[in-house]
Amino acid sequence: MLKTNLNLAAVILLSGFTFSALAADDPLFQSDESLALILELPPRNQLPPPQDKPTVAGLLRYTSNDGTDMVLDVAVSTRGNSRLELCSLPPLSINLKRKQVASTLFAEQNKLKIVTQCRKSAAYRRYLNQEFMVYKIHNILSEYSFRVRKLEITYRKSSGGEPDELHSAFVIESAERAAARLGMKTIKVDSVKASQLDTYQLSIYALFQFMIGNTDWSVRKGPANEECCHNGKVIAPPDSNNGWVILPYDFDQAGIINTRYATPSDLLPIKSVRQRLYRGFCSSNDQLDSTIAGFNDSRAAIEGFFDGGHDGPSPNKAALRYLRDFYEIVNDPKKRQKKVVDACQHTAN
Repeated sequence: MLKTNLNLAAVILLSGFTFSALAADDPLFQSDESLALILELPPRNQLPPPQDKPTVAGLLRYTSNDGTDMVLDVAVSTRGNSRLELCSLPPLSINLKRKQVASTLFAEQNKLKIVTQCRKSAAYRRYLNQEFMVYKIHNILSEYSFRVRKLEITYRKSSGGEPDELHSAFVIESAERAAARLGMKTIKVDSVKASQLDTYQLSIYALFQFMIGNTDWSVRKGPANEECCHNGKVIAPPDSNNGWVILPYDFDQAGIINTRYATPSDLLPIKSVRQRLYRGFCSSNDQLDSTIAGFNDSRAAIEGFFDGGHDGPSPNKAALRYLRDFYEIVNDPKKRQKKVVDACQHTAN
């Protein structure tokens, strides 16, 4: 099993980061232990294609800490874009009933995103595990990040007569719960001005995306006819037009993972997701020294996530080399100037 528990402890000690919210909030994310669930759904041959994003009624079963078998009513739908088309088991969205989940492990939860193992192969298991670790890395670097928890889901057909299927997955904290934890609120807007964003958090955001080799994001707007932001959720202090923060998600296009299907946009000057491209704003350049110092302080903990693991040494060693290349860039004055400082985006607001 991945050394997640030990690594998380190392994260807190080595990075100097204190995740204060862990002590007093949603029980689902207070433990770093993998959670075993049974998801009971209609047979696939009775459902519309995943691309139609059908919503079906199901049951979510788990065993509480005191040994009680819990059964919750859920509404489940598929979600996503590229993975919705690609995956034999696409990402899921699960809606719970607030009154029913009170005093359970899922207290305060309403709608949760589940990242599934897309296909049945060792490569796709690695993709899942490494994307989970990327979320954990962001937790180290900023409390303005989505928490995640590993799952082992048994998929069961409600009609019976078919064998159960066990697959790994992880659940992502909802934007509403993340905002509440941080004393903020979610914002739904078509676009965001760079001047509205918290400069330091924006600097962490952009350098984090550069570190993992991800260009599949925007902090200014969403895809066509969708709210802001692309692969990010906007949260803000109450009654404020400034100090906004974008919480990033969906990292399967990142170079550190290097999935078989990952490709950069044709609009970008790179040919492979393994090529890093800094897309931060020049307005954050005066924050770079302190941001990089924070990344350096957390380096041992960050690299610890990829130091071995149950996927075997080779896949994680490739990710580790990719991380070390990042640290070589940001800690070499000439490389930092060329690949980060001079590569920043100018903006009028």
